Amino acid sequence: MNSSELSGQLGRAVRTARLERGLSLGDVAERAGLSKSILSRLERGSGNPSIETLWRISQALDVPLGSLLESDSQPRVRRVASRTGQTLRGHSGLAAWLVHADARGHRTELFEIDLPANSSHDAAPHLPGTEEIVMCARGSAVVGPVAEEVSLKAGDAAWFEADGAHRYSAGARGAQLWNLLMMPVAADRAGSFTR
Repeated sequence: MNSSELSGQLGRAVRTARLERGLSLGDVAERAGLSKSILSRLERGSGNPSIETLWRISQALDVPLGSLLESDSQPRVRRVASRTGQTLRGHSGLAAWLVHADARGHRTELFEIDLPANSSHDAAPHLPGTEEIVMCARGSAVVGPVAEEVSLKAGDAAWFEADGAHRYSAGARGAQLWNLLMMPVAADRAGSFTR
């Protein structure tokens, strides 16, 4: 899927979630702290929003971030080529790609994350009951709830409850992380989970 198709898919997902909730473009833009023109361009499949912008939109819509990024159709078996999903970029230099999202009995989302050397990315709390497993594939990182972070080297993983502010920080050579989020499906169905 090329970037134009990915942008179109993202735009359709945002528009569908907005209309399902009976919200106007202005309602969502105000809730997200964005201009209507930015949101309108995104819904039309234009632009390249940062992860922070997508996060604000997902919060404004009360949907999981991954639900805005997942494929329109889900085949029974699929190969997920490295870094083929929508690229999410953070102001810290973080780059992330949705690898998998699932909502059968629970909702899971798997992200591949690249953190530049000596960078840090702060993440907002998820709803109660949300957990994360972060595996360090390359480099080193310090991850977890703020003031409770643990150090990881390649091959190490960390589990933590993600209902408080948490952070991902890379060491001197950067880090490649795999991040698995697991959240209660009741929160997803109620439309109250936000990433």
